[in-house]
Amino acid sequence: MVDQQISPAMMGWDIGGAHLKAVRLNGHGLVDFTRQEACPLWQGLDQLEDALNRIFSALPGDPPDHHAITMTGELADNFSNRSEGVMALTAAMRTRLGPRRVKVFAGKKPLIPAEHLKLADAPKVASANWLASGLWAASCIKEAVFMDVGSTTTDLLTISDHQVFHQGYTDSERMGYDELLYTGVVRTPAMMLSQRAPLEGVWSSVMAEFFASASDIYRLTGELPEHADQMPTADHGPKTQEGSRQRLARQFGRDAESLTDRSWQKLAFYLRERQLMTLLDALELQLSRNLIGPSAPLIGAGVGRFLVKLLAGRLQRPYMDFCDFFSRSNSCATDFQIADCGPAAAVACLALRELDLPK
Repeated sequence: MVDQQISPAMMGWDIGGAHLKAVRLNGHGLVDFTRQEACPLWQGLDQLEDALNRIFSALPGDPPDHHAITMTGELADNFSNRSEGVMALTAAMRTRLGPRRVKVFAGKKPLIPAEHLKLADAPKVASANWLASGLWAASCIKEAVFMDVGSTTTDLLTISDHQVFHQGYTDSERMGYDELLYTGVVRTPAMMLSQRAPLEGVWSSVMAEFFASASDIYRLTGELPEHADQMPTADHGPKTQEGSRQRLARQFGRDAESLTDRSWQKLAFYLRERQLMTLLDALELQLSRNLIGPSAPLIGAGVGRFLVKLLAGRLQRPYMDFCDFFSRSNSCATDFQIADCGPAAAVACLALRELDLPK
C-alpha cells in the first residue's frame, strides 16, 4: 500500500480503444475517485477529448498536478501503426492537461515524462497496461495468477516471489502464449464464443454475423454490472433482457418468441460456459509453468472478474479482488470500483511511489 503521508495527488489514466478510465489518489495515497467513460477511439481523437471532458466534469475539486498514463488505444484503426497511436495519444493528453506533469508508463523502467517520450519508446508503451497492474499486484503479494477480464479482452500473468513472469510483451506475442485473450464480457461478439449450441434437442449453428454480444449473454445471466455496459448494442436497441433475447435469437436465425425466456437464459449460460472454458484453458497453461504453489490465489480485476471468482472456486484456489491492493477514501462514491479501472489505479500508484522515493 502507499504510505499514509502527505504526497502530491496523482491521477492515473488507462486510455483504451473503447473506454477511458481514470483513478485519482489523494495526498494520503487513497483512491478518492474512479470513473470510466465510453471512448470509441476508432471514431477519432475527438472522442478522447469528449471523454476527458465528462470525467473532469464529474471530478470533485480541481485536477491534480501529476498524471500518469498507460494505454491500449494505440491499436485503434485510425492510426497507421501502433507507434503513431502512442505518440498521438500522448500528445493529446499533454495538450488537454496543459502544464501539468504527465508521465507515461513504459514497462519496468521508470515512467517517462511525456515531453521526453520518443518514437523509440513507443513499443514499450503500446498496450502495456496489463504490466502496470501486474507490477503493482506483485509489490503487494508474493505469488498468484492475475486475471483482468474486461469488456473486450482478458489479461493473464503469473506472479512468483513478488516478480511478474510473462513470456510475451507485445499483443501479438502475448496472444501466442495465451497471456492475452480477445474475449470479454461486454463487446465480444456472441459468434466468437461457440460455433454451435443446443436448442430444442439439436445442435444449432451460430451465424457468423454480429447480431449479439457478450453483454447480451451476461445481461440474461444477471451478472453484467449495469454501469459497465457503456457501448451500443449490436442493433443499437435497448439494453434490456427482452432486447438481449431478441438479439441472441437472431444469432441462431430465430425470433425470441420461438422459445421461452427460460430457454434463452439457459442458452446464455451455455455460452457463458464456453467462454469460461476458454479462460480456464489459458489459466491452466499459466499454472503448468509450475511457478506458484497450490494455495496461491487468483486475483480478479476488470468488470468481468466475477468469472475469475468462478474459476477460483472450480480450481479450489483462494480468490482475491484487485480492489484489496488499494486503500480507498471514505469520500469515494462511484459505481465503478477500483478493480474495474485496475490499470489506471496501478499506474497512479506506481507513479506516486516513484515521486515518494528518496532522490
